[in-house]
Amino acid sequence: MGRVFALCVALCLAFSQQAHACSNLLIPRGSAAINGTFISYAADDAALYGDLSHWPAADHDPSTDLREIYSWDYGNKLGAIPEISHTYNVIGNTNEMGLSIAETTFGGLTKLSVDPVCNETYGCIDYGQLIWVTLARAANAREAIQTMDFLMQTYGYASSGESFSIGDANEIWLMEVIGKGPYGQGTVWVATLIPEGHVCAHANQARTVSLSDPNTEVTYSDDVVSFAQEIGLYDADGSDEDFSFSDVYDPVTFDGARFCESRVWSFFREVAPAPEGTGDDGWDAYVDYVTGYNLTHRMPLYVPVLAPITLNETMWHMRNHFEGSYLDPTLDVGAEDGSSPYRLGEDLTWNYDSNEYVSERFIGTHKTGWTFVAQHRSDLPSILWFGVDDNTHTVHVPFYGIVDKVTPAWSGANCTGRSACRLAAGLKGTITNFTFDEAHWVFNMVSNYAYDHYEFAHPVVQSEIVKVEERFFELAEEADAELARLLGAGLKKEAVAYATKFSNRLGEALVQDWLSFWQRLFMTFMDGCILSLDSTEEVCGCQKNVPGLPNAWRGRIVADTGDQYLVPSTAIRAHHRGTISKHTLI
Repeated sequence: MGRVFALCVALCLAFSQQAHACSNLLIPRGSAAINGTFISYAADDAALYGDLSHWPAADHDPSTDLREIYSWDYGNKLGAIPEISHTYNVIGNTNEMGLSIAETTFGGLTKLSVDPVCNETYGCIDYGQLIWVTLARAANAREAIQTMDFLMQTYGYASSGESFSIGDANEIWLMEVIGKGPYGQGTVWVATLIPEGHVCAHANQARTVSLSDPNTEVTYSDDVVSFAQEIGLYDADGSDEDFSFSDVYDPVTFDGARFCESRVWSFFREVAPAPEGTGDDGWDAYVDYVTGYNLTHRMPLYVPVLAPITLNETMWHMRNHFEGSYLDPTLDVGAEDGSSPYRLGEDLTWNYDSNEYVSERFIGTHKTGWTFVAQHRSDLPSILWFGVDDNTHTVHVPFYGIVDKVTPAWSGANCTGRSACRLAAGLKGTITNFTFDEAHWVFNMVSNYAYDHYEFAHPVVQSEIVKVEERFFELAEEADAELARLLGAGLKKEAVAYATKFSNRLGEALVQDWLSFWQRLFMTFMDGCILSLDSTEEVCGCQKNVPGLPNAWRGRIVADTGDQYLVPSTAIRAHHRGTISKHTLI
């Protein structure tokens, strides 16, 4: 990536300046309530334009054809690498073969996060392009690990430490990678197969602490230990058995526990039984760790599930705000009168009276650019259930991995967010150009309205999400049946056309429906009032009520201001007969 660190890295390293990016949930067979697997992902960056990239399947001449490599975060060209003879169709983070890859950036040691040495002909590959190039070349998770290793070692790695979720219909892997900085061009890495009946999660903190596991398969680069020894990160006589990837390359800090591991904990405590030996405390036994006070009390890499997790439940786990836990941010004065979990306009850390404080970093952050749940099945194409903006206030649209075109309402034109590229491709919206015609801005309109009217508008938005997504689930089942018929008859071309029309039709209609929904919200919650339509009212046709502040919040005002707003008991009020009320009419 030349002289640019990935934005997720900057977000990981500069807690006081940025939102801390990216969350992944990994749900393998036996844990997913389907004959397959799930991976969920949130790309968290307030400056990220929410859109869906697409690279069509193609044949190439490896001796002459090059694939240009652009930084995902910044859009600058990093170089080019030789194509292979055939590349798969890629929609966002999934491909036509049913493989998906997601990531979170852990950054790691600063000494390994310096600029890589880039070849003038074959450019370095950053973490975003590593995902997309691999999806174009690999048919399953194991091939993906091999492909990623080849790409990083051959052409150089242009990012810092990354955790990758890699999954197909049969397996889900966690692969953790860090570059060699000034010591070499490639990377060191470790990959763990998440056992069936268990789940894993990662959120910007390296989590792998062992190169061996009696309960599952672990693979790693040949020099993952020796490289650390060569540069003085691990004792020369240290054993492979005692080596911890996380402790060596990304040691846990207060920030890593409080802002990162806490998100993993919020998922585990919802889906897994109480860890052995925790007694009545259950998952609360790890509060000392996720609050950053006991960094040695690390959680397991993966945990068993209480019951198989559905597609819908996976989506809602990505909307988690620590509700009902020790870290629940809706219960204190910072939640304001609407009991909102968000601290809009505040950094993750802030200072008061010479002390430093935190704002909690939960999965369902308001700074998400786009999000998805990848659904993998052995007998059907994968589905990328894709949404833009905040997980909490978005709808997931089913885009099949075989879709060969993306509607302009959702398209990213493979521009990696570059505004000039988007405009040149005929798209109207950019991060600085507003349009009613693209999903990014329409969904931002609704979510931002919900933030400002949280107590009342937020439940209405979530109710609408439930209604729309339930309909999409039913429609996707019908589409699955038709795709099974077409593919069973050997009609792949017809299946691709059907899936493309189906996904784009839903996506296009949703943008218009969500715009209409925003208009209804604006009419309903306006000027501090709640409007209720009443067709029996011939004159006004509506009623307004003023909900007022919660009583607890009124008490906080009185406690803060004393008698400033008190009406004295001896006051002469304008309520007696014949006197016009001085109150504002509503």
